[in-house]
Amino acid sequence: MTYQVLARKYRPGTLGEVVGQRQTVKALTNAFDRQQLHHAYLFSGTRGVGKTTLARIIAKCLNCEKGVTSAPCGVCANCVAIAEGSFVDLIEVDGASRNKVEETRELLEDISYLATMGTYKVYIIDEVHALSDSSFQTLLKSLEEPPEHVKFVLATTNPDKVPVTVRSRCIQFHLRTMSLETIDGHLRAVLDQEGVRYDDASVRTLARLGQGSMRDALSLTDQAIALCGTELAEPAVVDMLGCAPQNDIAVILEHLVTRDRDGLFAAVAELVARGVDFSEVLAGLEGGVHSLAMAKATGTSPGDKLISLLAQCDTTWLQQAYQVLIMGGRDMQYAPEPRVGFEMTMLRLLDFVPIKIEDSAPAPVGESSEAKAETGDTPSATALESTEFRRESASQPEREANSSEDRRKAWQEQPIRMQAKRTEERRVANERSVKAKEAAMQVFMSDDEPPYVQILKDRFGAEFDADWLDDENTKSK
Repeated sequence: MTYQVLARKYRPGTLGEVVGQRQTVKALTNAFDRQQLHHAYLFSGTRGVGKTTLARIIAKCLNCEKGVTSAPCGVCANCVAIAEGSFVDLIEVDGASRNKVEETRELLEDISYLATMGTYKVYIIDEVHALSDSSFQTLLKSLEEPPEHVKFVLATTNPDKVPVTVRSRCIQFHLRTMSLETIDGHLRAVLDQEGVRYDDASVRTLARLGQGSMRDALSLTDQAIALCGTELAEPAVVDMLGCAPQNDIAVILEHLVTRDRDGLFAAVAELVARGVDFSEVLAGLEGGVHSLAMAKATGTSPGDKLISLLAQCDTTWLQQAYQVLIMGGRDMQYAPEPRVGFEMTMLRLLDFVPIKIEDSAPAPVGESSEAKAETGDTPSATALESTEFRRESASQPEREANSSEDRRKAWQEQPIRMQAKRTEERRVANERSVKAKEAAMQVFMSDDEPPYVQILKDRFGAEFDADWLDDENTKSK
């Protein structure tokens, strides 16, 4: 019997078997149960998350012999033919290889004919974004108003390249990247059914390197089974994948935290001898630093292999280390070789020592005690101006000799000068505001006729009783 790869052997055949796409599955299940069928569906998402799988399941749901249902039987002639790829009324094409307008017209020539074996003719166009502009224009009319017996299912990894006119004619579902826990759980179920023994670290490594794609994770598992046989072990898996095991990550982090240069570069030499991928090592270090930082922030455990480092590193170093690792991974492509880029990243981590700025730190260059303002440590404008005057009055040879030092001092004094100017402007504005308020209050508290009385008389012709105006209580109000 011909061997079938895991990704095809364990491909879901019903909506209930699909993992990691709960919202999309729920929406499709409700639509089929209520017979609310749309004429066109668009699935988008990264590779290996279930776009084509869902398209074929929709074809089963529409053409199962027991009728339109969200749970096709999987054993009738139509379901079996769809699973085997021999169903006449399922037309599946690759948009990347059949992207010419003539091929699209040929595809749609038979659209008006009724289905031969099932109830609906289902057109699945994979990588639909690769179609040419003319092909999209040809497809538009059929996509908007297809015959009652026709359904379209489009799949793409790049929905932004699909014209808006096409997207607006479809129900769109964006399939999410699989979580690490989802892939890990599915791999364990597959390995159990295959009768393959495994340890937690090996499965976790395969799930992590799947990078959100179930198909990629299953392909790596196929490769691991071919290498290890009936029992997966972490050393063999990481050696196959060229990544560092968690033990190596913990050792490198320990050398970094304790600043053990000799031990660190001995560990790096060992990684070189094993031919590991240093980009994966950096990714593992980023994960380790993240675990330590989260443990510091939430009081949880970073794991058995990292818990001993928790008390030896502070949050400042962890934050800076994470940024250095991120930049090291980004700059790896510019290094002469991966080892050079990795070692330079390790040197940056070793040489970085968090500096705590004390309150009693010395004043910046160019700031003297006689140049302090009355309200704080900001030098006054007068002191700065006198400093500038002394600098300008220096002889020409002295200015030339100290030009570099002068530029540095001027650059340092510039924010101080601007702050002093802003402080003076605010003080003058406050004084003007206070004087204006005092003048206004003097007008209202004078013994003359209140201003609002005159305004009411002039503008509205109001009349007031003389006794009321002369009343002292009225004036005070």
